[in-house]
Order: sequence, then C-alpha cells, then structure tokens
Amino acid sequence: MQFSIFKITFLLALPFFLMQITACQKDQFITKSGAGLEFSLDTLTFDTVFTNLGNATRRFKVYNRHNQIIMIKSAYLGGGDQSDYQINIDGLSGTSSSDIEVPAGDSIYIFASVFIDPNNGDAVRQDSIMFETEGGGTQKVILHAYGWNAEYIGQVGYLTTYTNTTLTLNNSKPYIFMGVIAIDSNSCIVIPGGTEIYMFGGPTTRPGDRAMLYIGHNSCIESNKGGNLNNPVEFKTHRLEEDYQLITFHHNGIYLSKTSRDNFIDGTIIRNAVDGVFVDSFSTNGTYKLEMNNCKIFNVERSGVLGRGAHIKMTNTVIANSNQFNFIGIRGGDYNFRHCTFANFGSGLVSRSEPIISYRDYEIQIINGQEVAVTDDGTAYFTNCIIYGNKNEEIEVLTAEDPFVTFDYTFTNCLMKVDTFSQNMNSCITNQDPFFVDEDEYDFKIDSTASAADDAGTPSSIPSGTFSGPNFDIIGVSRNSNNPAIGAYAIPN
Repeated sequence: MQFSIFKITFLLALPFFLMQITACQKDQFITKSGAGLEFSLDTLTFDTVFTNLGNATRRFKVYNRHNQIIMIKSAYLGGGDQSDYQINIDGLSGTSSSDIEVPAGDSIYIFASVFIDPNNGDAVRQDSIMFETEGGGTQKVILHAYGWNAEYIGQVGYLTTYTNTTLTLNNSKPYIFMGVIAIDSNSCIVIPGGTEIYMFGGPTTRPGDRAMLYIGHNSCIESNKGGNLNNPVEFKTHRLEEDYQLITFHHNGIYLSKTSRDNFIDGTIIRNAVDGVFVDSFSTNGTYKLEMNNCKIFNVERSGVLGRGAHIKMTNTVIANSNQFNFIGIRGGDYNFRHCTFANFGSGLVSRSEPIISYRDYEIQIINGQEVAVTDDGTAYFTNCIIYGNKNEEIEVLTAEDPFVTFDYTFTNCLMKVDTFSQNMNSCITNQDPFFVDEDEYDFKIDSTASAADDAGTPSSIPSGTFSGPNFDIIGVSRNSNNPAIGAYAIPN
C-alpha cells in the first residue's frame, strides 16, 4: 500500500518536475532585448571570381559576447533560392539554416561560397546573410563578389593538343589552363607581355588534374620574348583567395620535352608550381633548349628550374622560395647563368629541406629492378650571381665518379652562402649578407649602401664559354658597364 501511495505521488509530481527542467533549459538562452551577435566583418568580399570554375569560398566569424547561449533561430540568404551564393554552417550547405547555438563567450565560423553564371560575363553580385535571434532581432552580413570572365583552354584531367599551328594568346582577358595543354608537332605558343595565365589545381587536387603547359616535338614557347618584368606574363594558381598565394604545388608548371626547340621565356613570373620549368635533355639543333631572361620564379615545391642534361642560358632571373631546390641540374647538361639571384629563406608556407643549388653528373634510374646512376657530361658557369639563404651550405655538387664523365663548373664574381664548399670559385664573396630590400615580399633588390654585391661584378666573359652583359637588369635599369652589381638587379647610376 505504501508503494502505491508513493507511486501516485510521484506521478502527480512528475509534470511539475518536467516544467522546472524545461524552464531551466529555456533560461540558458539569452532573450533580453539588444542581446545580439557580433561579426568579424560587416561585408564579406570575394575580390574576383572566375565565372566558369564553380564556386569560391570565404569565411567569417560570428561572436556571442554574452554570458548565456544565443540561439540563432534562422540564418538565411536574402536572395533565397535565386541567390548566386550558398552558406555552410556545421557542414550543412544551402540557402538557410536554423536553430544554431552559439555558446556563451564563444564563436562559430560561417562559410559562404559563390558561383557566377559565365553567360553573364563580368559582373558584380551582391546578397546578404540574415541572422534572426530572440534578443537581437534581425542582423546581416553583406556579400559582395565580382565575376571575372576568362578564356578557358583544355579540360581537367585530359590532354588538349595543338599541332602544326601557332597558338597566339592575347592579353585582353585572363586564361585558365585546364589539364595538360600540349603544344606539339611543329607548333609554338606565343604569349605577349601582360597576359595572365591561371593554372588549374590546388594543394588537394589530384596530381593528374593539375594544369601543365607541355612543349612537344619540334615545338616551342615564346613567352614575352624580349620583354621584362615591367609588363610580365604570369603563370599562377587559379585560386584567388589570399590564403592560397603562398602555397606550392598547385600546378605542374612548364615542361620542355626532349625534342622541343628554341624556347624563350622572358619577362615572366611563375609561381605556385611543383617545378616552375622542367627542361628535359640537350638541344636538338645546336641552340639553347631554353633562354630565360628577366624572369621571377617563386613559391614552388621541388624546383624553380629543373634541368635533366639540359642546355640553358639564363640572365637577370630571380628564383626564390622553394621547398627543395631553386635550381637542380641532373645528369650533366650545359648551363650559363649570369646576373641571376637565387634566394631562399623559407618564407611564407615554405619549409626548406635542400640547398639552393644542386648540380649532379648523374640521375638515379631503376634498371632491371636495381638503382643505377646514369651519368653524362656537364658544364655550369655561374657569373655575377647571388646564391644566398638561411642554410649554412647553399651549394652542392655531386658526382657518381663511375663511369667517369667530363664535369666542369665555375663560380665567378658571385656572392655565395657556403660552409665547406670552396671549389672552382673565382673572385667570389662568401657569407656576406646581400641586404635584400624585403625577403618576405620577394623584393631582391640590394641596398647599395650596405651590400657587398654592389659594384662587385665582372663585365667580361670570364671564364671562357660564358657570355657578357647584359647591359640592363631585370626591370630595364642600365647597369654599370665597368663594375656591375652582382645579382638580377642593378643599382641605379
């Protein structure tokens, strides 16, 4: 009987307890007037969005500055289902979301993405994300995007080949290279100064889907031939978000095949690649496989320039900020570098692992299941070059020694960062800071009042086999004809 009375009493009291629990839970959410949200910005701007590449994504923070939980009853796009935007909250993407809790004194991220119809061309798109809360009423963050129409070449994951033709780009609007663009069978690609080429890819893109410009049989590239960095051609990542500009391995760069010819890359900026330029094998017609002048290559994964038994002439070129090598030559080759700046300080998101310069007479190949060092003859001349970074030893020369090959290299009037390396150096300056203007911003001009590189170069073609000049620097400034500054930049007279 006692149990029955207790049971009846409990059942009668249960609704009261449930009401108290519910009331306590409700009191956890702030409802007082004026208790609204704060935002990390009032306008979320998508600076430029390519109009045919899906969406671009930005994010911002929503803050709860109060000592109780805020319930966002609804977050939605003002443009509704017709909006060019979508929002993503807690992994759910769409045009709206509801019942979002923001803990006391905490914050959450809101992601917004935009897609702009390419048929509409260049255009501005605006919308707002509306937030409704019990105490704060309705608040909003404005969304603003500029859609940029571009010329699309190729297809992601596929090879697009141009043969027996000259593909001439123009600088009236940007280009997006998708997949592998092959210039093959007696063809050339001509790119005038001022042209922007955005290479499709990204750090999470499958390697085979990253864009590459491939120069094939008896074919060539002429990028801004005769130009300098005052009106450059640019090869860079198609991702325009600021966070991506310092990241490497977005695309696969420019590949000059074994049978390509007469390649000129002048006044060109290449960045965000695995290898900026890969030059495969010696020239097939007695001229340089690649002449590169007045260029800048930076933020690359493996190398700025990789030569495999290649024939390269390079002047007035800056190669900086590589996860591995600025320049690597394997299996010999013939290289002439004059007035170049090779610098690496591991800026941005680059984490260094190798010396700036690596020159080898061999390449490791797998033959019959065994690693074999395949060797070839090589010569390399570095004249009036800066080779400087934050490692103690920035130069390595490696030889297999068996079988024997002719392997020659000389550093003349160079400013170099070295530790034990001391071979074949003529009138070089070692371990003195070149005093670059701004390493983090890739400004590798030198301070004329402090740098040992000023007036320390040679105007002559020493040693035999190198070339003289050039009379102007990477941006067209006249050089001191008697005692030029070492590196890619001249000190103005």
